[in-house]
Amino acid sequence: MEDGPRRLLGRQREQQVLAGLLTAAREGRSGVVVLRGAAGIGKTSLLTYVLARASGFRAIRIAGFESEMELSYSGLQQFCAPLLGRLDRLPDPQQRALRIALGLTDGDPPDRLMVGLAVLTLLSEASSERPTICVIDDAQWVDAASLQALSFVARRILADPIVMIFAACQRRDDRLISDLPEVQVRGLNDDDARALLTTTVPGDLNEQVRENIIAEAGGNPLALMELHRVLSPAELAGGFGLAEAGQLTSRLERGFGRRLEELSDETATVLLIAAAEPSGEPRWLSSAAHQLGIAESAIEAAEKADLITVDSRVRFRHPLIRSAVYRGARTSERRRAHQALADVVDGPAAQEHRIWHLAHAANKPDEDLAQQLVRSAQQACARSGAAAAAAFLACAVELTPEQRTRAERALLAASAKLNSGAPEAASRLLMGASNGVEDELLSAKTDLLRAKAAFAASRGGEATSLLLATAKRLDDLDPELAKETYFEALTTAILAGRLANTPDTNVMGVAGAARHAATTDGAQRVVDLMLDALVTRVTDGYTAGTPVLKRAIEEFVRCDAADAVDLRWYDMATRICLDLFDHDAFGRIAARQLERLRAAGVLALLPVGLATSAAAAIFGGRLAEAAAHLAEAEAITTAIGGPPLRRSDPLLAAYRGQEARCREMAQATDGAVDHGQGLSIAAGLFALAVLHNGMGQYAEALKACETALEYDDFAVVNYTLAETVEAAIHCGDLAKSAEARDALVERATASGTDTALGLAARSRALTSDGPVAEAEYHTAISHFTRSPAVVYLARTHLVYGEWLRRQGRRVDARGQLRTAFQMFTEMGADGFAERTSRELEATGETVRRKRMGAEAELTTQETHIAKLAQAGSTNSEIAAALFISPRTVEWHMSKIFTKLGVTSRKELRKTELPVG
Repeated sequence: MEDGPRRLLGRQREQQVLAGLLTAAREGRSGVVVLRGAAGIGKTSLLTYVLARASGFRAIRIAGFESEMELSYSGLQQFCAPLLGRLDRLPDPQQRALRIALGLTDGDPPDRLMVGLAVLTLLSEASSERPTICVIDDAQWVDAASLQALSFVARRILADPIVMIFAACQRRDDRLISDLPEVQVRGLNDDDARALLTTTVPGDLNEQVRENIIAEAGGNPLALMELHRVLSPAELAGGFGLAEAGQLTSRLERGFGRRLEELSDETATVLLIAAAEPSGEPRWLSSAAHQLGIAESAIEAAEKADLITVDSRVRFRHPLIRSAVYRGARTSERRRAHQALADVVDGPAAQEHRIWHLAHAANKPDEDLAQQLVRSAQQACARSGAAAAAAFLACAVELTPEQRTRAERALLAASAKLNSGAPEAASRLLMGASNGVEDELLSAKTDLLRAKAAFAASRGGEATSLLLATAKRLDDLDPELAKETYFEALTTAILAGRLANTPDTNVMGVAGAARHAATTDGAQRVVDLMLDALVTRVTDGYTAGTPVLKRAIEEFVRCDAADAVDLRWYDMATRICLDLFDHDAFGRIAARQLERLRAAGVLALLPVGLATSAAAAIFGGRLAEAAAHLAEAEAITTAIGGPPLRRSDPLLAAYRGQEARCREMAQATDGAVDHGQGLSIAAGLFALAVLHNGMGQYAEALKACETALEYDDFAVVNYTLAETVEAAIHCGDLAKSAEARDALVERATASGTDTALGLAARSRALTSDGPVAEAEYHTAISHFTRSPAVVYLARTHLVYGEWLRRQGRRVDARGQLRTAFQMFTEMGADGFAERTSRELEATGETVRRKRMGAEAELTTQETHIAKLAQAGSTNSEIAAALFISPRTVEWHMSKIFTKLGVTSRKELRKTELPVG
């Protein structure tokens, strides 16, 4: 808190950080920080301090507010208000998305990434005139859609003169800003606390009382300034110590409550109106007060009492004051304030506010009003997503008089919460949702949603058992939904893999139960075929399951061409393709999945689609393409506040020979164990095996394989068997190599794809001698030439060349090894390229470890930008594609030109970049 107009007590460290951000912005660089600390610790004072010193900056300041109303982009409306005159300078897609989000026009739900990109472009454009500072106070209360957009901007600014400062209390669910640079704002030391208390309470104060206040405040400036107000005159003078202790926040709130009791009724009502309306719109406060016959002087009195400020927005001096005002009012008083606000709200998005206030003004169930809330939920969802809809639906539940309709709306509200990424809130809404409703199907659907919430919250065995139990309930009620639920249960069991160890959570138990599911009427759907095929694969084995899995994938591809496949089924379809070694179908379905996810704007699933396409690119030897997909996936997950998705990252690092990175990602299994993701553990072990085989560390590769093969993980085990053969034969373990070879050959024979038959022939070659081995190498190369899995073609040339060198056929070996080296070099598979170069040198050849052009110095981001620029994209188009600002593209382009030694885009287009 401030001590006088010019300095803050005990805040030198924080002031230095903030001053550094201002300096960087004046030099054209961006800066971001989150000021994190307890309520009242002085974060707002630091924001005021930095704004006062940002001379020459454009300043944008907003504040969040605690409210059960998730108001559609309300924070963004405040943030963008000073910049609306520049909207027409945005590219059309960005402009339209932002106009819809801000309620300036109607339209289909805007893509959230497009909204974030629009704000980024808008802010970048504004900062081209002068540096811009953006402060977001009480960020933990900013609505999720707005905070998502603002945190997206914070992560993507780099070369713009923009400062973004968030101030937030500690909260468990503020993941949207949790990974941004952070400064912990701590309590004042005792000397500074005494100085502040002396400034705040002039005159004599009993020494014991002073020390008690300092002790209880714990260095919290707000507490130091307010606790003395809680004490009676006798306590202040007598040295008897403070009254009962208790939570500091509760004590401060009670203290504010006492101050409110001293106000006139009219001033108290003004404060209640301000507390009831989350937007902080000054006109609405004034109009609602007038509606209740309250003079403007009451608003002035509230300001003079240092409880609110009224300028472009109504702001409470501290969130605890708002809380004390609203909670301390009687129910009838709150309803009266809400009714007054409902009568006066106007302008964009006013309908949402009006319905919200009418709902809180109601004193009994009202079906008409509940229906209006449902419609508002639909409108809110269209503008900003499920989180906004959930608040209206939850309110509609409370006002619904009829029990069954009430239960149905509770399901809708819970589903909206689940879709918005709040599974715990969804579970709370489902508590007792179907109580008193004699409808078995509705009850079963409630259980299904509970299971999905459990899966979203923690992907462990609990979700599988809940899904399985619900599927059994649905058997006689809704066979089609039952089939889908069995499929989801089996999917979760497959993902859990080795971590599922009970009959109702492991793959075998779930598949056995699904086998006895009721049959559906009419033709089988794709999901029915996939379920039946998976059940056969699990219960009867790979050879028996392969033909039915093939038929399921053929039907999937046929239906997908007619747009008749639910987006939910793509992920398992791609896993089935890998299990079948069918890389042709894998690539097609992965590309189609990504295409549909982009078109639908399903951000929550888009990173999964990108990771799958990255896997297809890795097997295809297109490592730079894979890196671009994974970089985009990471940008999206950070933008929407989701957990990092590491499905393909370890394998990419393995082929690139990035040992430390691969080890770090593959061995980070704690999260996988916590979330019951045994399949992720297997994928990490497979990546380690690839890494170590590529680097010639065969003992470590074999160790990773042995751990991976302790469980028959769906699809992953097939490729791990191939790594095992290679590692074991180099370690001299003939028994293990033969065992892995035989298991792989059995599966490859059932599969019959070129990838499968190529791996089988390669494994037979590795474990054979003489003409048999050579014939198998030729067979493997022939199959891989027809397979999209190009990495295995290069790896086969490598092991064939190694074998030829050991046979003393150095000239023949060089031909195979040169081909392998060229392929690995073009891919960027550095680990395997280095292994190949050692083999070439052993044949007597001098290997030029040429740099892959100047592009070898480029980062992944720079490589992506260079390729887009070569294709003719403008800076604005590149910025839109990569979710960065045009100025950041310009900054990257200058670095690219320097590294590549070119001076123009024309020269860049003539510069050869590696295909990998």
